[in-house]
This record gives sequence, C-alpha cells and structure tokens, in this order.
Amino acid sequence: MTKLIELKGVKKAFDGLPVIDGLSESIAAGEIVSLVGPSGCGKSTLLRLIAGAETPDQGEIVRRITPDKIGYIFQDVRLLPWRSALQNVLFVLKDRISDPSERKSRAMGALRRVGLADFADYPPAKLSGGMQKRVAIARALAVDPDLLLLDEPFSDLDMPLRLLLIEEVQNMLKGTGKTVIYVTHDVREAIIWSKRIYVLTSRPARVKSVISLKQGDVVSHGQLTPKLRAIERNVIEMLQEELRLSARRDARVIRST
Repeated sequence: MTKLIELKGVKKAFDGLPVIDGLSESIAAGEIVSLVGPSGCGKSTLLRLIAGAETPDQGEIVRRITPDKIGYIFQDVRLLPWRSALQNVLFVLKDRISDPSERKSRAMGALRRVGLADFADYPPAKLSGGMQKRVAIARALAVDPDLLLLDEPFSDLDMPLRLLLIEEVQNMLKGTGKTVIYVTHDVREAIIWSKRIYVLTSRPARVKSVISLKQGDVVSHGQLTPKLRAIERNVIEMLQEELRLSARRDARVIRST
C-alpha cells in the first residue's frame, strides 16, 4: 500500500519543553488509525504536524497529498456565528471551486449527507450542539478530502450521541478509501474507529504500543466483543502505567527544586 504519511525522527518542543520525541511511523492510504495517550501527551500537536499546521524542530514529515485534500474536524466546531450552516460549508469551498452554483451544490450535498439539508439557513446559535457538530463534519467532507483528521470532535457530547455520530461518519466513509487519523482520549472510541491504534506515552510522546484490529473483529452500536474488551483493558492499563510513571517523574522534579 502507498505510504500517505511518513514521520521520520520527528521531534517538537514548545519553549524548551519536549512534546514529541523522535517519532518514526507511517500511515498508508486508506488506513483508519487512532492516536490515544494521556492528556497533554502531544496528540493534538502530532495531528497539527501531520496537517502541516506545525513544523517539526527535527526530523521530517513526508506527505504524499496536497493540502487541499486534507480535511480537519476539531474538538470545538469553529463555526462562524454570523453565517448560516450552508454559508459555513460554502466558506471552505470558496478557494476550491470557482463556479458558485457548483459550490452550492457541493455544500448542500454535504449537509444532506449529515441530515441537515432542512437547516441550511439556520445560524449556529439556533442549532443544538450535536447539529453544530454535524455542520463541522459536513464542512470537512465537502472538500472531499483524501485524508481526514479528527481531533476529539465528539468529546463534549453525551455517549449515545457520540456513538451515533461516530457510526454515521463511519457509514459515510465506508468504501471511499479515505485515510482517517483520529485523536481521542476514549479507548472504546479508538477501537470502534480504527484498524490500528497507536498508544502514546506521556509527554514527550513516543509510541508505546501499536495494536492492530483484524477485519473479523466486530463492533456493534458501541458494544465490544470479548476479544475487544480484553484489548480495551490492555490499552487502559498501558495508559494508567504512563500516568503513574509521569506522576513519579513530576514528584522527582519537585523534590529536586
């Protein structure tokens, strides 16, 4: 399979604080992978590096994809409050599609895919939180990205709605061959989404483990098979171990100051 993204010894620090430490991994075209790790370990920074929104201090990121074919769904919806749902989707298409009628057709098609065609003229303030998320998803899908980056986009929703939206986005992406990188702190979400899970260490982020999920593993409506429940427990234990190691490191730093 074609390697869409390659990280070669990538390091990143902010104000001298190491955040990413020597990552060397690759993601193939058509893969769906998740990144999980302790809070503050650098997951979102890694996603921004992959997107090209940040540059590494050391190492190299090879992207076999143009920036206009990357879609990004953030944790906060980042909708323009003075624009309607339709106008928010049109906004990301204005530099991509020159013909106004084609732009509107593409934007309405994206809203239709997330079930919001009847709410195209509504501003964000008149939409529920879940509906705003759908607009954000429509906006990302409207650009027809080959690579879709998701940074904890459902974390502030209640569990039933989260599972529903995850399932809906999965169904929309099914058979498209798109590559998805999903950042989450929720291990079950990672299992539901992915065929491969990267478990990251506490800051600075390194790869602690890579878990592959086989095609025969079945997930239905958020319910895990016994095999997947065992994987979930294993990942949670790895994350707990990282939290304990981080706490001990912090305690040593405090004692030494």
